Amino acid sequence: MVALVGIVACDPTVIDPVIQTIKLSADKAEIVADGADVVTFAVEDNNGDAMENATIYFAETHEALEGNTFKTKYAGEYSFYAKYGNAKSQTLTILAKEKGNNNGGDEPAQKEVVFSVSPASIKADGVEKATFSLKVNGKEAGNYEIYNAADDSKLAGKEFTTTEAGVYTFYAMYEGAQTNSVEVTARMNIVEEEKPITLAASGTTIKANGVESVKFTVSQDGADVTNASTIYVNGAKLNGNKFSTTSAGTYTAYAEKGSMKSNEVTITAEAVTDTGKTIVFADGVTISSGWYDVNKKGAGDNGDINMCWAAAASNMIQWFQDRYVAQGGTLPAGAIDGPGTKYYGNFAPYELALMELYHDGWNNNKGGHVEQAIPWYFENKLNGGEYASSGSQAVPLVDGGYWKSIWSDVEKYMYCGYDYFSYDTFATAYTYTVCYNNYYLWGQGSDLKGQERLKYVSDLIVTAFEHGMASLTVSLSADIMSLHHAVTIWGYEIDNATGLLTRVWLTDSDDFDKEPKTQLLNEYSVSIGDGNSHPKFSGSTRYGAIYLVSVHPFSGYQKK
Repeated sequence: MVALVGIVACDPTVIDPVIQTIKLSADKAEIVADGADVVTFAVEDNNGDAMENATIYFAETHEALEGNTFKTKYAGEYSFYAKYGNAKSQTLTILAKEKGNNNGGDEPAQKEVVFSVSPASIKADGVEKATFSLKVNGKEAGNYEIYNAADDSKLAGKEFTTTEAGVYTFYAMYEGAQTNSVEVTARMNIVEEEKPITLAASGTTIKANGVESVKFTVSQDGADVTNASTIYVNGAKLNGNKFSTTSAGTYTAYAEKGSMKSNEVTITAEAVTDTGKTIVFADGVTISSGWYDVNKKGAGDNGDINMCWAAAASNMIQWFQDRYVAQGGTLPAGAIDGPGTKYYGNFAPYELALMELYHDGWNNNKGGHVEQAIPWYFENKLNGGEYASSGSQAVPLVDGGYWKSIWSDVEKYMYCGYDYFSYDTFATAYTYTVCYNNYYLWGQGSDLKGQERLKYVSDLIVTAFEHGMASLTVSLSADIMSLHHAVTIWGYEIDNATGLLTRVWLTDSDDFDKEPKTQLLNEYSVSIGDGNSHPKFSGSTRYGAIYLVSVHPFSGYQKK
């Protein structure tokens, strides 16, 4: 599955592996069935080059031919194919004609009669069957009878099944002659007692808001058998394996699989008493202050058309530096701080000097990721989260590490640092900035639908703001497969009863396409449709509606 995390990135080109083909040929199509006349085969690859290491097989029996020649005393048609590795040729048929017409005293060619059975081992359960076959000169014959060698009793039909374990021997009669014998082993049918099933729940307490749910899992002898089971809650059959309710109370659940019944699990649905809404902004941010909005120049006419990721990273870093100073810290020497000062032709400076740093210090002709841009600035590292630099995204042309001299002391006081907060929700090898993609968490890589998807996203953003703030990757298209863009989220509104987002406040480097531009905190309403809909943010800005692709949480700072 392709992870949709690129802001503006090229799609990789996928090249299908070349399947090698080989060709089988023969120096003649007919031979005399006299045991002396020989046909010689040759194998070539798709370039016409000889393949001496290829193996030739009989098409009927799949037995390998010794060498590359064939002769026989038995008339008939013989089919062959060649293989080399995983490559297989076409089938080639050779006709072996009878020697003479017998008027000159030639003996008629003998027939090759082969009696066989498959499989040669079955369960003695009265169900599994062994099927017999008789071939004459490589072709299936129909006019023969099969006998059990133990008592010479004739078998009805050409299949054998039994409920008695043992070894059985059979032969066939063909044209008045007895064939070779074959054995069928009937194994004892051991019926094991079915293991008990166990019902487990993802939690035991939910809000009775019709949104929060508990997910059930049924296991049997270590295997997940949920799809083969039926789950009941308070005696009513549950559709699927998720339970939610709008009625407070205690619910008892159990599962059934055939005649098996599981243990019982008790779920408590708590009454919802808070029906209001709560607005939360990042630390130090209000509706009118504390947030930043770096804008591109013109419609990206300053070579920054693909640098929405840099604008979002600049906003977030400046917010972090503001919080650091508010906690009594002093920025390290050389840290980039405050508004921009550099004019680009007719364009006024950027709102933040940090954007000048990215514009001049990175190749800005490709898309990028905030979870690389941020650690580069602080530590001169590109290991932000799960992404590494590649030819398909922006990379720095100069060194970063503007906080490197004091970073070991700073990091331990970050909200997701080593000893300040437990940050299990966003646990990662690189803790203070990371990407969470919808395909793996709440989108097509999950079994969540409708409001379940929005609830997951809501919880993710609430947790991000408990530890700092975040940027978002959004799509300007409802199918979220393209047109990716980075924005910065500064606050949200949540419905206390349902736990669902109702509004978000974002800044966007592309909300104006003409100069002069002003900083703007955009308000969007949040919604989601049924089924596989994506979280939708609707506003009155340039793009109107945008759709959430991924969340990029970023830690705050708080001195002990």
